[in-house]
Amino acid sequence: MPIESLMVNTFNGLYFAALLFFASVGLTLVFGILNLLNMAHAAFYGLGAYVAVWTLNNMGDITTSTVVLLAVLVLVIPLVVFVLSAVLDKTVFAPLYEIEPVYQLLATFGVILMLDDVIKFIWGASPITVDGAVDPSRQLGTLDLLGISVSAYRSVVILIAIACAVGLYLMFVKTKLGKISQAMSEDYEMVQMLGINVNRVRIMIFSISVAIAALGGALFVPFATATPAVTLEYVLLSFAVIVIGGLGSLKGVVVAALVIGMVRSFGIAYYPALELAIVFGLMAVVIIFKPEGLFGDEGVVE
Repeated sequence: MPIESLMVNTFNGLYFAALLFFASVGLTLVFGILNLLNMAHAAFYGLGAYVAVWTLNNMGDITTSTVVLLAVLVLVIPLVVFVLSAVLDKTVFAPLYEIEPVYQLLATFGVILMLDDVIKFIWGASPITVDGAVDPSRQLGTLDLLGISVSAYRSVVILIAIACAVGLYLMFVKTKLGKISQAMSEDYEMVQMLGINVNRVRIMIFSISVAIAALGGALFVPFATATPAVTLEYVLLSFAVIVIGGLGSLKGVVVAALVIGMVRSFGIAYYPALELAIVFGLMAVVIIFKPEGLFGDEGVVE
């Protein structure tokens, strides 16, 4: 394998891993801390993608500044979905925390269908794309990395994913919210008996998790098309990530996203027909030999 091809595929694997991290980290955190198996989590990834395309395309009459467009993707859209998810937690998801996981799966699958219909009602069933004039991936162009030309925008996405992972880790080990969250993952009732407002913490964790998924969808669309199918694709891939990494483990999400990202990148380059088969074959092997996942028996941040 030529060294240039190896480096390009490795870089693309890191980019795929970054997108998978955004799509799945909130899912594993919500399960690990709140004990909610939220199948609808990746639907917010798709929602973030659609909101991003609509927002960017309407920004053309205001500005085409790359810095402003990136700020909209990274800050504004996750904030909007953060507020929306806080409302949804209190109105839709609150009753689901008390039921069995199998019913959680069925109920949250219903949420996927509802969000999918909302997206189709607002934006239609046809794919939508970002206009070239407001596409930050085109504006940033390429950069030279160790002698190879790579997308500057994809490099930014990878750096944002790394910053997000580090930020989550520091939140759990350094902040009061993170320490309470870890305590809730161990003994929810005891934390409640200590007088802590667990509902407020629950809404914060749920909203942060959903906002991260929306961030991933927002960063995804400058290089791709927003379609209803993107939700289903990332529902499947995010479940593969948490099955391989282990439910409730931040480290497991990072490792599994890297593994699947590399498998997808090299699979697309050399065995495109088997790309997804290899991913789910790997998941099957993990289920057979380590059903709890690679790091499923550890805590949230260990």
